[in-house]
Amino acid sequence: MKVTVDTQGIDAQVAKIRGLADKKIQAAAAAALNDAARAGYEATKKEMSRVFDKPTSWVLGGVRYTKATSNSLESKIDFEQWGNKAGVTVAQVLRSEIAGGQRRHKRHEVALLRAGILPAGMFIVPGTAADIDANGNMRGSQIVQILAWFRSFGEQGYRANMSDQRRRKQGGDNKRTGQKGFQYFALQERQGRLLPGIYQRFSFGKMGSAVKPVMVFVRAPNYRSRFDFYGVAGKAAREQFDSSFETYLARMLSEREL
Repeated sequence: MKVTVDTQGIDAQVAKIRGLADKKIQAAAAAALNDAARAGYEATKKEMSRVFDKPTSWVLGGVRYTKATSNSLESKIDFEQWGNKAGVTVAQVLRSEIAGGQRRHKRHEVALLRAGILPAGMFIVPGTAADIDANGNMRGSQIVQILAWFRSFGEQGYRANMSDQRRRKQGGDNKRTGQKGFQYFALQERQGRLLPGIYQRFSFGKMGSAVKPVMVFVRAPNYRSRFDFYGVAGKAAREQFDSSFETYLARMLSEREL
């Protein structure tokens, strides 16, 4: 969002009548705009911590603000535009939380859609066997492993896709670490108790096997707007600007004894 101002407001006109130069009034406006942008920035981060459950430092750090100058009486509060290593920006992640409605497919969902694993119109939520990090998100390493297993990487990442030999190796027990081998399989439709999704199958020899859900396929989730980015940032910025602009003008008038 943008915070803009002209110097025709009542406070500025009073200062001008009392003899304060236009250049000084513009400097006061620029300083107040910068205070306003900082206030909107802080209020936005505070609101994200309130409405989201354990937001990551990447999401919280994605808010940015740019300063005004005497020549450009405009400051901005926005999200950084460069994105993470995968090219995903914070704005993209929070779009449905801000505007509501249906969220967009994530990159791993798109990959599984293209591979024919995820049915059209379906989305993914973590299953009970998903490896969850401290922020409540499925770990990227497990997602990459699943994409590689189902050979879902595109042409650029084809080397990461698992060969049949690597699949067989993954399915065997690791005698050195004691880690149990497993296989992945996908269901596009419900089978008995098993919902559509991606599962891990662990074999225990004569004792049989166990199946655990890692990803569950669900219909398109619709989100209500939870994060009023524009409202929170705008309210904090406007209130701060009004206070700061008056203070800066009063200080300059006092210094000039006008």
